Amino acid sequence: MFKKILKNTFSQIFSKFGTAIISIVLLNVLTNYLSIELFWLYSKVYNYLWIFAFLADLWLYTIAVREISQNEKDSSKIIWNIMTLRLILWVLILFLALWIAYFLPWYNSKLALISIFIVGIFTIFSLLNSSILSLMQANLKMEYSVISIISWKLLNVFLIILTVFLLFKKQNLESFDLPFILIIISWLSWIILNTTLNFFYARKIVNFWFSFDYEYIKHIFKTSLPYWLALFLSMVYFKVDVIILSVLEPISKSDLSIALYSLPMKIVEVVMVLWWFYLNSVLPSLTKSFEKNDYKDIKRTINISFKILLSFSMFFFTIWILFRNYIIEIVANKGYLTAIPYNSADAMVIVFWVVVFYFLSLLFIYIFIASKKQSIMLKINIFITIFNIIWNILIIPKYSFIWSWIITLISQIILFILCYIYSNKIIKFKIPFLFSFLILIISWIIFALWSYLLENYKIWLFQDLILYWSLLSTIYTWFLYLIFKKFRN
Repeated sequence: MFKKILKNTFSQIFSKFGTAIISIVLLNVLTNYLSIELFWLYSKVYNYLWIFAFLADLWLYTIAVREISQNEKDSSKIIWNIMTLRLILWVLILFLALWIAYFLPWYNSKLALISIFIVGIFTIFSLLNSSILSLMQANLKMEYSVISIISWKLLNVFLIILTVFLLFKKQNLESFDLPFILIIISWLSWIILNTTLNFFYARKIVNFWFSFDYEYIKHIFKTSLPYWLALFLSMVYFKVDVIILSVLEPISKSDLSIALYSLPMKIVEVVMVLWWFYLNSVLPSLTKSFEKNDYKDIKRTINISFKILLSFSMFFFTIWILFRNYIIEIVANKGYLTAIPYNSADAMVIVFWVVVFYFLSLLFIYIFIASKKQSIMLKINIFITIFNIIWNILIIPKYSFIWSWIITLISQIILFILCYIYSNKIIKFKIPFLFSFLILIISWIIFALWSYLLENYKIWLFQDLILYWSLLSTIYTWFLYLIFKKFRN
């Protein structure tokens, strides 16, 4: 089973790797084409709508995967009604988002409102696409989505490059409003075509279309609501600091803070999603094991998953922190590195520590999902969100964005500890401490050695990145192989 899980995971990672490269190219184009203020607006619109998207999401992707895993014969009915529920909810919520934005001084400009509407349409298709992908995920057939994601992402690149380099050259512009809107529309065209192609792929697994079964929609709504509330709160404490920065700092200062802080966050979002792929691949088998009360298999899955998540989270932490200045210079420009007293490279160190604890916390959260203990998730996230918001309000006016991320890191550490304690009450398991200690020691040694090499033996930006990144990845992978071989049980 783990071979099938890993195949399903790596197909998603491959597609994400391909789209990540494309996203880095796009990020470089956007940060050099748009002013810091317009890039701030671009980030602000997406952050604002992500909060509303979670109102319509209802955590239904993961719930659908679990429901289909338990009731394969009802796959068509499950997907039909989830698509209908998401469409109805988001149409209502989009109008709510626009209405609220109109009364907020940071969002009520004409350009911001038009952008919110376009990104809102993008989100509708994104939610429908997510429903379709949950069917493919439950059947471990995510490799079929790779072609659609990469192909249509290339279309996105083409449209943005067409806008930036041919239709609206930077040096000839007095107003950036029209090209900014066309850039937003290019993302919309990508998701529409991606959703269409995935729809035809998924219908080969089971024939489905929109449907409305009131009793089942009521059941799925009640089932998903606690999960959704817990996840919504977790996204609030990830995103709310941008809004608090907008409100509590002067506009001239908050614009710069949000731009410097949004860049590492955009980079990190590419990495954070990778382990959702793995855990969503694990979820069907973990759910079935809980249904059968197969505690031996549950403990084995938890043990292997913890080792995988820790190993690769430390790998990503080590490699991205070492090369953070290189990455920022490639995807953006040196202005994001020269800002004082803090810059985007400073923020990235803290952001990636958040990622390490985020990866590990996810495993325990998926134990709650598979065992249907959603109320525990909700209680933990209510506490973490209140803690985060209160401390952000107290800290931001004096210490700005860098301390808001330190508060987010502390929140994530507390989340990790609480999730571990409560998941251990559901199923008794032990963290592999010796394995974890070895991974941390190896990561620290490699970090120290590569820091010395990068400081004393620089060649050139891209040569350093390719040579040292490749060498580090090879050595780290070799050590992982030896450790996993030693601790394979």
